[in-house]
Amino acid sequence: MNKATRFVKWFLWDRFNLHGDAASPDESIESFKRNVDFKGTNLWILIFAIFIASIGLNVNSTAVIIGAMLISPLMGPIMGFGLGISINDFQLVKRALRNLAVAVFISICTSTLYFWLSPLSDAQSELLARTSPNLYDVLIAFFGGLAGVVAGTRKEKSNVIPGVAIATALMPPLCTAGYGIASGQWSYFLGAFYLFIINSVFISLSVLLIVRFLNFPRVSYINDKERIRVRNYIWIITLLTLLPSIYFAYRQVQKNIYQKNAQRFIDTEMQFNEATLLRQKIDPNQRTLELVYVGIMVPDSLIEVRKLELPKYQLAGTDIRIRQIGITDSARIAQLKASITKEEQGTELTKANAERIQELENQVKRYQETELERKNMFLEAQAIQPKITSLALENTIFERAGNKTDTLQLIYLEFRRKLSATEAKQLRTWVEARLKTKKFKLITEPDLP
Repeated sequence: MNKATRFVKWFLWDRFNLHGDAASPDESIESFKRNVDFKGTNLWILIFAIFIASIGLNVNSTAVIIGAMLISPLMGPIMGFGLGISINDFQLVKRALRNLAVAVFISICTSTLYFWLSPLSDAQSELLARTSPNLYDVLIAFFGGLAGVVAGTRKEKSNVIPGVAIATALMPPLCTAGYGIASGQWSYFLGAFYLFIINSVFISLSVLLIVRFLNFPRVSYINDKERIRVRNYIWIITLLTLLPSIYFAYRQVQKNIYQKNAQRFIDTEMQFNEATLLRQKIDPNQRTLELVYVGIMVPDSLIEVRKLELPKYQLAGTDIRIRQIGITDSARIAQLKASITKEEQGTELTKANAERIQELENQVKRYQETELERKNMFLEAQAIQPKITSLALENTIFERAGNKTDTLQLIYLEFRRKLSATEAKQLRTWVEARLKTKKFKLITEPDLP
């Protein structure tokens, strides 16, 4: 072995060695055991922490939830269970399981009581975040547990354990499970309780791996048959906990992909010059898009053409539900603006809604200008041709052959009686000069000669 290789090995060992500052095995074991029991002080602290966490979830306060997790003693029996399996201390395993069961039961009862009495019954985002566990929660629990057990086996204790309690979030799932029971929403209970099981199993697994790596002395030695049986149980429990989370993670990834594709489709295909997209809702579960437009009505034929592009965005089978609000006066736009502002009352106005309000204000200005233009044009038209009784002027979209569209100005005129050929020619010349374009469609009643 050359010097460079020896130096690299020495450097890596010196940097990543877990044995250097480790406490003695007996000290570490005693430290873990002290936190296993739930009685007296620990039990009351747990109850108070559960109330705090439940309030935090109820009012959607992240800071309050973090505070509750900092004082929660739930890590003790979970890490004690992993330690007992590692060193073949089956008395410790039983003791840890018994205390963990007591802690879980009291936690769920406490949170159920709180949510049953609380006047706030809506599920907030912090609470809903604990109802859909997936593979990422497994990774958080595993690496959090590794950090916790490494810190717990050091001579000098640090603030890692409270950090692990926050990262793995043991308490909020139990509070959410209590909310599920109190509100009769069993899907919330099952999702939250499964998240707690994920955290418990993979924190215990991380303790087992580190303790075995540090070669803690075994309390008892079991024969090969018993050792294999225990190992198989560990693998079975781990896999049974892991497999559903992989499925849920896959579903979450698919939902995110669908969301991105749907947003790309809306941004690219469902934007129209004379109609503003006021609201949108993407539902990956139902594979639906709900779009609300305000402005000049978009023709159904154009919308159907745009729907043909769905497969290009991996959105085949998506149901698009469109609602159109035709705006003909500024008052209705003002009402829409007021409704958006009211929804944002008490919170910071989001950038998206601020932009929507600005767009609505721009539309007010455009429609006011169009109304004035139409009135002026009608007066001028009557001065040129007194037979005119009414006039309509509007920008519209024409569907052309070959899936082509064209935006034209549509002019509709009504006369008291039919115009002569000379009068009709004079009228067409005036319209072209007045609009300063040849891209218009003139419709009259009666027809021009």
